[in-house]
Amino acid sequence: MTNLSKGLVFIGSAYLIVLMIASFGFSFFIEPELAEPEKLLFDDKGNILALAPFPPSIHYPLGSDIDGNSYLVKVIEGAKYTIGLSVIIAFGRILLSVVGGYLLFLLPASIKRLFRGLSDTLHYAPATIFTYVLITPVVLTFSWSYDVTTKIVFPCLVIIAVSVPVLSLYVQKEIDLALENEFIDSARIMGASRFHIFRKHIAPYLTPKIFITFVQQIGQSLIIFAHLGLLNIFIGGTETRVMEYDVMTGEARAETFSMSNEWAGMISDNFQYMKPFPWMVLAPVTAFALTILAINVIVYGLEAKRKPKRAKGLKQASEPVDVSWDKEKFRMVK
Repeated sequence: MTNLSKGLVFIGSAYLIVLMIASFGFSFFIEPELAEPEKLLFDDKGNILALAPFPPSIHYPLGSDIDGNSYLVKVIEGAKYTIGLSVIIAFGRILLSVVGGYLLFLLPASIKRLFRGLSDTLHYAPATIFTYVLITPVVLTFSWSYDVTTKIVFPCLVIIAVSVPVLSLYVQKEIDLALENEFIDSARIMGASRFHIFRKHIAPYLTPKIFITFVQQIGQSLIIFAHLGLLNIFIGGTETRVMEYDVMTGEARAETFSMSNEWAGMISDNFQYMKPFPWMVLAPVTAFALTILAINVIVYGLEAKRKPKRAKGLKQASEPVDVSWDKEKFRMVK
């Protein structure tokens, strides 16, 4: 592993770890002692200087929301929901995909081809659309009939399930590539079973690739979170509130809100304020961008580690070597 790849992995990992520690530390130690946010700013004489939302300043590095809450604090607090859920979803995807890939490895070739054709549909179709269609009845249409736990767990399960077929096929292809190695043939000749070959020979071969895929899936989950947030689907929990009633028709006007400070919910809740108060949207968008960048940096560093080093070329001799034969030094042997 080169110094560059080590540095990339360290930088990306340090960013994520520090952000998660700060998020949990804020929730457990700092948040309980915080005072109520102020919606008005006063000068020394008691005159009103500004009304929330406040623009970025020394006291509010990323600005504030309409209630006077600092966006820097909200971004840090929402990191544990956004990144934490993406890690859980990525782990669930990889776990089920490894099991699915091993089951495909045991199946006949005809069934593998059938499954490959079915999984291609999900490979080229946008995962966000499938997820939105499956999640909407629970978190929007009939949200009143489900509890908070269901609104959080069910979307995560759907996001996991949508990508399992494609990832299972990827794992099965990697297993097939591993089977082409000569040491697999040696193990078969010695009488090893399929499970023994998978556990002792194929699993160590797949582990680095599976770990890189796991890190990539964290980034993919974050992208899906952002897309669903723009569609008013919040992974950290969606709450529907009746804002007002139409005087003429009596119909209720309902809006959806995020039940946590996860970043996608912050984007959707404040998208209406994009023009007058752009920092209310740019702050969570920047958090998304930096986190996805950190994940891509880790992936790049891990992939650079796996690339084989080029063998150094042999140095040519400075003087030509004399390979001529002297016939007088040889004699015929009867």
